[in-house]
Amino acid sequence: MLNYLRLLVFLLMLTAQQGFAQHTHCGTSEKMQEQLELNPELRTKRAEIESFTERWITEHEHEIVDRAVVTIPVVVHVVYKTSVQNISDAQIQSQIDVLNEDYRKLNADVSGVPTIWTNRVADCEIQFALATCDPNGYWTNGITRTETTVTNWQGSDDVKVTAAGGHDPWPAANYLNIWVCNIGAGLLGYAYQPGINPLLDGVVIGYGYFGRPSSSTTYNKGRTATHEIGHYFNLDHLWGPVADNSNCTADDGVSDTPKQKGPNYDACELTYPSASCGSGSNSDMFNNFMDYGDDPCIFFFTNGQKSRMLAAINGPRASLLSSNALNQCPVGIEEHVLESSLIVYPNPAADVLNIQSDQKDGLLTDASVFDLSGKLVLTASKLRLGYAAVPLDVSELKTGSYVLELRSENEVVTRRINIAK
Repeated sequence: MLNYLRLLVFLLMLTAQQGFAQHTHCGTSEKMQEQLELNPELRTKRAEIESFTERWITEHEHEIVDRAVVTIPVVVHVVYKTSVQNISDAQIQSQIDVLNEDYRKLNADVSGVPTIWTNRVADCEIQFALATCDPNGYWTNGITRTETTVTNWQGSDDVKVTAAGGHDPWPAANYLNIWVCNIGAGLLGYAYQPGINPLLDGVVIGYGYFGRPSSSTTYNKGRTATHEIGHYFNLDHLWGPVADNSNCTADDGVSDTPKQKGPNYDACELTYPSASCGSGSNSDMFNNFMDYGDDPCIFFFTNGQKSRMLAAINGPRASLLSSNALNQCPVGIEEHVLESSLIVYPNPAADVLNIQSDQKDGLLTDASVFDLSGKLVLTASKLRLGYAAVPLDVSELKTGSYVLELRSENEVVTRRINIAK
């Protein structure tokens, strides 16, 4: 009988562990813990950052509202093996749109916050924009694309290394680096909190969870990036930087988020109050962006979380505020990127721009036109370039300067074009 009971307990534990493993989750806590164990200096640096954060919040606690909105420059590194993983520019822009809604309290579903917490909901006064200047001072659309032979990254930071098949980060002091890839390891994404090695710094997100709508059925509103960037700005999960808070002793360092035992999955099925460490207004804040609910079920940050993020932006992330990544930069033409020589005329153009290859017939390319702020204003797919000119209709474009990007299967070239009506 005793052996039977032991077997039963073992099977129940195994079932519970398997059930937990089936949940796709954030890997930030594990990744940070791994780095802390590898690098004792990081522990010291993280302690200094926490001390600064506490001081900054105390000194600025009466300045939570009506601060100047800060804009964070973003570069998205798409690392792909298949065409599905090579998400479109439009999908990437949709993610930036989500971030700007969520961090400015402009998301429509914020109305779902339980009444008891509505006075805690924050406009974080943080917004995001794709970089317009690359590290060399030339125009960019804020997106890099790298074809790789790696099928599944298994949660490895190798995706941040060009020599390993990924893409090296742009300087972490000036850009929020986001890698989008086939992340693997049961992860939605992960981020490193301030103080980490700059070569690791940034956010990694699975391609199926990036943008709105995404290919996921549950993480389909771009909230994975909202959550992970919260970590990048020094937020912890609501249950703290631990895997298990069953004794309710750990905390996330935020005054207005109640303690809770652990993550809430399937939050759309929950109703307020859902108590684990407290009751009433101290019950689980399962609709908070830093919990684990499905995308349609998480929709707010608190004022306390805002203070902690602003402390990061004015402390360990302060270099982002003086970055030149959002300046207007000259267009740099990528050399040695197309085997053929491309001719674009007339330039300036009024209604039609002709594109011609003088060396290779039948080159299949996609065309994108960006204004000088980096906004995509025109696309054309599968243009078959050759000795005969292929017309591109630019009649809808206003007078001004633009960047024409032509992308073949493995190569890309840019040309500065002018429109004159």
